[in-house]
Formats: sequence, structure tokens, C-alpha cells
Amino acid sequence: MISYLFHHGRFQALVVALLIVSGLAAISGLPRSEDPRITNRIAIVTTALPGASAERVEVQVSEKLEQKLKSQAEIKHLSSVSRPGLSVLTIELQDEVTNAPPVWSRMRDLLSDVQPELPANASTPLLDDERGYAYTRIVSLHGSHNQTDASTLNRYAKELQNQLRNVSGVELVHLFGVNKEEIQVEVDMQKAAQAQLSIYDIAQAIEGADAKVAAGTLINSHSQIQIELTGAFDSINRIGAIVVKNSDQTGQYQLSDIATITRTIKTPYQEIALIDGKPGVYLAIRMLPKLRIDTFSDRIDLKIKQFEEDLPEQITLQTIFDQRGYTDLRLGDLMNNIAVGFVLILAVLLLTLGFKAALIVGTALPLTVLFTLVSMQMYGLPIHQMSVTGLVVALGIMVDNAIVITDAVQRYRQQGKSAIAAVQAAVAHFWLPLLGSTLTTILAFAPIVLMPGPAGEFVGGIALSVIFALIGSYLISHSLVVVFAGRFLHSSSKQGFWHQGIRLPALSKQFQLSLQKSLIYPKTTLILVFILPIAGFIGAGKLTEQFFPPSDRDMFQIEVHFAPHLSIEASQQHILAMDQAIRTFEGIEKLDWMIGTNFPSFYYNMLQRNRGANNYAQALVKVRDFERANQLITELQNELDQAFPAAQTLVRKLEQGPPFNAPIELRIYGPNLDTLAELGQQLRTLLIAHPSITHTRPTLVSGSPKLWLAADEAALNHAGLTLTAVATQLQAQFHGILAGSIIDQTETVAVRVKVADKNKENSDDLFASQIQAQQALLVEAFASGQLKPSQGIISRRDGERLNAIEAYLITGVLPQTVLNDISKSLADAKFTLPHGYRLEIGGEAQKRNEAVGKLLAQVGIILVLLITVLVLSFNSFTTTALILINALQAVMLGLLSVFIGGYPFGFTVIIGLLGLMGLAINAAIVILSELNAMQAKSDKTKITDAVMTCSRHISSTTITTVGGFLPLILAGGGFWPPFAVAIAGGTVLTTLLSFYFVPVAYFLLAKRQNNLRLTSSNS
Repeated sequence: MISYLFHHGRFQALVVALLIVSGLAAISGLPRSEDPRITNRIAIVTTALPGASAERVEVQVSEKLEQKLKSQAEIKHLSSVSRPGLSVLTIELQDEVTNAPPVWSRMRDLLSDVQPELPANASTPLLDDERGYAYTRIVSLHGSHNQTDASTLNRYAKELQNQLRNVSGVELVHLFGVNKEEIQVEVDMQKAAQAQLSIYDIAQAIEGADAKVAAGTLINSHSQIQIELTGAFDSINRIGAIVVKNSDQTGQYQLSDIATITRTIKTPYQEIALIDGKPGVYLAIRMLPKLRIDTFSDRIDLKIKQFEEDLPEQITLQTIFDQRGYTDLRLGDLMNNIAVGFVLILAVLLLTLGFKAALIVGTALPLTVLFTLVSMQMYGLPIHQMSVTGLVVALGIMVDNAIVITDAVQRYRQQGKSAIAAVQAAVAHFWLPLLGSTLTTILAFAPIVLMPGPAGEFVGGIALSVIFALIGSYLISHSLVVVFAGRFLHSSSKQGFWHQGIRLPALSKQFQLSLQKSLIYPKTTLILVFILPIAGFIGAGKLTEQFFPPSDRDMFQIEVHFAPHLSIEASQQHILAMDQAIRTFEGIEKLDWMIGTNFPSFYYNMLQRNRGANNYAQALVKVRDFERANQLITELQNELDQAFPAAQTLVRKLEQGPPFNAPIELRIYGPNLDTLAELGQQLRTLLIAHPSITHTRPTLVSGSPKLWLAADEAALNHAGLTLTAVATQLQAQFHGILAGSIIDQTETVAVRVKVADKNKENSDDLFASQIQAQQALLVEAFASGQLKPSQGIISRRDGERLNAIEAYLITGVLPQTVLNDISKSLADAKFTLPHGYRLEIGGEAQKRNEAVGKLLAQVGIILVLLITVLVLSFNSFTTTALILINALQAVMLGLLSVFIGGYPFGFTVIIGLLGLMGLAINAAIVILSELNAMQAKSDKTKITDAVMTCSRHISSTTITTVGGFLPLILAGGGFWPPFAVAIAGGTVLTTLLSFYFVPVAYFLLAKRQNNLRLTSSNS
């Protein structure tokens, strides 16, 4: 094959052309996005139980749903939050689940089965699995003044939603801030009492007049004709004309005589969107996977522009968030890094190899990149920050094989061999060692690819890109590069920089002398070699742990929690005041809010855990750049805490990696709510004393007020009423009864019968309410009231009640540092839990430990495969052990580099160390292959010559590897520099030590074998 390729230049050109065309096609066809798409393993189940306390919601709804679902093997965690009138259940699937839709479908069936067990007035449990991933585009509609009708905004928003759904590539379009419209029939209860009508009588009359029911079918031998009565609701006037009472005593009453009928937004609002301080609506658009975001955004832009032309002047349409801009910026920066790395590597090759050799080796870079892109397209790996970073990581590694092969061909040519003989000799000599080194590096990155769960899906693209690049590098080096080297490198041994690169005879001589000396004092050399790895081991113990660093983005979020009894309207007024205060800070470009629920996800790992919370608000804040964002986070946190003491305000950076509720989370499990609350308060007291903690928040919230009515049951029985009947009538008056509907084009608008809002604002209105019996009764005639606090929120996790204490930190403080202090404080305070209660660490620490555990779980089988490859390559367990010791040294040296660089020990560092092990094994394999080829055994001269022979290409590959990582180090930020420093710094130190450790260890092993052989022969 090599001979055929060498003698057929046209075939070489066709192979190169095929790579170029395929690679360019892959570039244009590969999907593009900012971040990897992580499988959504989280779904939210919401169930309403109007008028119920948190305790009743827990027992009658949340617990029943948990019991039904908990037996499913795919469920990892099942959490619930029970609020007055609402149950919110969070289902998290196991990390091993990669095809979630069938699981969610089965969950929906189970929820349908449990519906008969729920209270009669409970809503159908609604499972939503569509909000676990960031939206591609968020746009808004709002009025140019506050008087713009909300119903009008809703209609335009729904029309835009329908149009956007028809755009090619749209997965879904969600509306936020849209509250349902309804026909409200506000009954004047005094007039209803005069007519001797209860609210149930009125609702029944309305429902009976809505003739949207089948009335039979006329069928004969020729045709069939459906029958339907006229009179179905089509307008407010039609509803007002309904006769609700017709008797000789009271006369005829139409609905309009005793009620006011309007079409309006359902109150109280469920959620409120504030755009530039004005009420509005958000439309959140998500792109289908495996599409290019640039072409998708162009289609969305066109549709929005067309829709905008038909909007009235008083309605403004604007873009709140566009992922395309961040994708272009992120990928542009990474492509610049690739370009810089490319130039640096070529410069290094020119300096170390000379012009011709550098040009030949340099061809491996673009050809391997094109091969990698084709492999990515075939595998289905999109272009995003992780896969492109993998290309940056692979830059320095891509030329390693090419350098070794080219250097070997050049050496054989200078020894007088013909071109084809030099090519064949280089391939014959290096195909197995380089195959072994390539496979070991692939295996070093394999645990990242095999790692299940969000962390694996997030960083897996790096490893896949590197693996594709390694395969391409090996194939291209042993085919095209080796042939190019044979054809263009001549046998003449011309001297000078242009032909052989920089030569430093004095340095080479000193290096040779040091090698000779190390072989004279081998044991002393080994002791000296282990000093730096031991220093790395000691330094590793002083590194602070971190999961993933925060994102370097020009955006951040603000979360605000108010007292649990606050209505959504009161929350809105507080937020408007806070909005004005925030806008006074310099550098803020956008500030938009969502009240009553979470803001639409504008980042891939944002949690949606505050649905139906009237006392909650979340904001998206965009500033001019991420440096100003980092400054503002601290400034705003201090200012808002002082200016709004009644609110708990959290100004938070966007986090990288799998999401967690809070940086530090201490979970107390136990049965009794009062005990949980007391223990939680003790923990909060300890936590808030730490200077780096800004806020603490319990998930078990009390203090929500409840008005308890003590009714005279005997008097009620005398009037023909029961306690249940009274409660049912009050519920109907205050929350209303659905009775019929109007079909408005493609939308169904419900008709709700209720007491006017102005007659149900306080306790006086309650006691003035009339209950229909044998005669109308005022509530104050048979009941007295007492206001008492009740549970605002009851939290459960995996079937147990808990109180999770969440702690939020000052920007820039590592959670693990604070957690270590807190653990010590708990021990010093002798914090103990009663029997039946337990404490669990959550937050960043738990997510980090889970992810590391999943990663290390893959290492065992990979290690066995790696050892197998090495044993087959060298046919020696002893040599394999030597190589693995060298790899272990590399890990320690990588940790030493991170320690010297002042970076924390994070998940990206672990990934870097796995890659570093592969690179260290490569260097050891090349040295040992050369030693075996020269049959050095215990011959010190041969050992020195072998190391000197391979030192040139090992040094070149080391420098090119560092050159490939240099752009990531210089780019700054918190995410990539620790990763790059671990590999680049560790590679330099490992290469230096490998030059001494590997030959010295080889010498001692060979000497020991000789001694054993001599002893055996003498005996």
C-alpha cells in the first residue's frame, strides 16, 4: 500500500482532494450551537388544589403522586414542593437514561392512573418536560405605555407563536407572562339573595344555556344530517340574556340583572412579565437539534420582521436574548485560538526541523483537522464550544506522529537509503509503537466519552474531537506524510537553520553528559526524579476543589424572594421599585423580569423550580461586557440588600456544568415539620456567621397566614347546612365556578361565575358573604375567625420530608473553601441531630462528587485495556509497569503545574490529567521503542545514543503541544486555563523527567535481568 501510494502521485493528490472536499462539506453541513445539548432528564409535574393548605396539598396530592411514581427504575430523585393550593413535583432521571421521551410518556400514563385518587377539585397533574434546555431566541411584546390592554398583547403574542411554529427548524415556542382570558360573571350576592339564587344555581343556569352539545342525527338511505340547537354562547350579550330565575313570586331574572359580565384576564395573575419596566409577554423559541444556528436565526429574523410590519404602533417587539450572537462570539474566539496555535506550531516546527521538514509535518495539521470534521459529521457531533475546544487541544498532538515519522525518514535518507526504502523502514519501525501510543492516548480520553449524565454530555465533545484527531493523525502520518517526506527530503545532509532547524551543540553536549551521569548514578537519579512528583502530590492536598468555574458572560441573573404571604401584585410593586434602583447603575443594557415563576431559560443549566410562587421574581441582566458584569454582581448585591431589606435578593453569576440549587446546600431529613424548622434555624445561624456567605434560605418555609373559621355547627344543621357545604359555597364564591365557554376562532374562552374581586379583599368581605340555605345567612352570623400562621412551603425528597438550607456566597469565593469552614464549625459547635433525623451535603459538592464518581467508574475497564495494549506492544509486564509509573508521575506533575498556577482543582483539571497521562505514555513508548530497536540492554553508550536519537522529535512534539495549548492559557477566564495549564505544564515537566527516568529505569531493569541470568548460569 505504501509503495503504491509512493509511486502514484495522482492518487496522493486525489486522496488530499477528497479530504479537502469532504472537510469543507462537513464545515457547511455540521450543526452549530453555543453549548452541547444535554439530554433533558428533569420534568416538572404541577397539580392545583385550590384553597388547600400546604399540609393538605402534601398529603392529598404530593404524597400520592410520589407513591405512584417512585417504583420507576429510571427515576434518580423525586422531589416535591407543596404550597397553598399547588403541588410542584420534580422528577430527575438516572444519568444512564439517554432516551427520555418514552419514559416521560410512561410517567404521564401513571399520573393519569392516580387522578381518581386525588380530591375532586384537584386539577389534572400536568407533566412538563420541555423546559429543561436553554431557548435559542427570546423575544418580547409590550405596550409603549402602561395602559396597553393585556388581552390585546396576548392575542398578538399567540398569533406570533402560531407563525413561529411554522418556521422550519422550530422545535417549540413557549409563552411567558400570558394569563388566561375568561368571561367573568361577577355576581352581586345581595341581588342574588333577593332572587333566592345561590352561585351554584346561577352556574347551573349558565351551563344549561350553552347549547354546544349534540342533538342527534337524521339518517336515511340517502344521507345523514346532524342536528344542533342554536343558542351556543357567542357573545357577552348572549350570556347576559340567559334567564336564571322565572317564578310567580320573584318574577323573571336575566343574568345581566344580577351580575356584571366582562371579558378580561383571569385574576389573580399567575405570572407577570416586565419588559423595560412595562407589563408584556415573552416568546421563547427553541431550535431543533442538529441544525445550524446561523441559518435558523436568519429564518426567525425574517418571520419576526414580517410580523413586525403588521403590529400597531403602541406595541413594541424586541429581542431579549439571541443565542446566535454568543455562539458566533464563542466559536470565533476558539477559531482564533486554532489559528494562533496553528501559527505557533508551524513556527516551532520551522525552528526545530527546518523548512522542508516543517512544511511536510505542517501538512498534517489541516489534513487532520479536515479528517476530524468529517468524522464529527459521520458521528453526529455538532460544532460547539466543547468540540471546537477539542480541536484546540488536539492541535499540538496532531503533529506528534508526523514529527516522528518525518524525522525517521530524514534520518534514514541521510544514512544513504533510497526514498522508498527510507519510507518503508520508517513505517516498519514506528507503526506499532505509534499505534500503541495512539491507542493509549485514545484510551486516556475514553472515560470522558463513556461518562454518563450531564457532565459527560457537556465535556464529552472535547474527548471525541481529540480521539478523531488522533485517529486521523495516525492514518495521515503513516500514509500521506511519510510519502511526502520520502519524495521531498533528500539524502544530502546540508547544514544550517533552513535545512535542519536550530541546532544547539553545546546544549546537546550538556544533555548527553547529564544522561551519562544519570546512568553512572542511577539510584540517585531516580530519587531526584521523584522530587517534583512528590511535590505535586503535596501541592494537590492544598488545592481547593471546584466543580466547574462560573461562566465569563456579559449576563447574570437576579433572584428575589419575598415573604410567603405576599400576593403577586404586591411582588410586582416591589420589583418595579427595585427595577428603577438597578437601572441607575452604569453599564446595564437590558433588565427584564419574570414574576411568579422562573425567567425563560437563557442559559443551558438554569433550573425551573419556582413555578406558582407569587412571592418570587427572576431577572435577566445584560451589561456591556463580562468584566463589568463581575463588578456589578458585587455592587448590586450590597446595594439591593441595603435598599430592600424586606426582600431576599440573590445576584448570581451563570454557572457552568450540571446545575445545582445553591453553591452550598445542607439537607436535614426527618418527619416533624417543627423539628425540621428548628434544626434548620440552627444551621442558618451557623452559616450566616461565615463572612463569605451573603444569604441563607430554607426550603421549609412557614409564616404564610391562614384565617381559620370556627362555625357553629348546630346552627348550621338547623339551617340545613353542613360544614362541607359552607366550605364549598365559599370556595365557589371566592374562586369561582366554570360554566360553559365561548369559542373565539381557534381559542376556547371559559365562562367563570364568581363574586366580584372588590367583595373578597379582606376579612370584612368574608364575614359579609352570604351562604344560601333555607334562607340567606351571613357568615358572621354563624362563624368567628382567627388568623394563624401556617406552612408556606413543605419540601420532600425521595419520599422524605426535608428542610434544605441553601447558602449563597460572595462572588469569587469557592464553595469548597466555605464548606470546609462550615464542616469545622459544625464539629466545634457539636451540632447533633435527634434520632430519626439525618444531615446530607448537597449543592456543588454533591454534584462534583457524583460527576467524579461517574468518571472514575469508567477508569477500571479502560485501565485494563490500556495495560493490554502496552503488554501487547512490548511483550513485557515490567516495561508496562515502567510506563504506568511514568504516567502516574505525569499526573502529579500536572497537579504541581495547577498548584503553581494558583488554580483550583476542578472537573476540567481531572479531564486534563487524563489527557496528560496519554501524552506521558506516548513519550515513554517512543523512548523505549528506540532503546529496544538499538538493543541497548545495559549498555550505557547505546542507551545514551538511543535517547539522543529520539530527543529531537520528543522535544519538538512537547513544544508543539505547549504551543497548541498556549491560546487557551492566554485567553484567560476561569474555565480553560486550569485545563490547559494541567496538560501543558505537566507535559513539559514529564518530558524532562522522562528523559532521565525511563532510560535509568530501563538500565536498572536490564542490569537486574543480567544479574539474574548470571546467577542462574553459575548455579
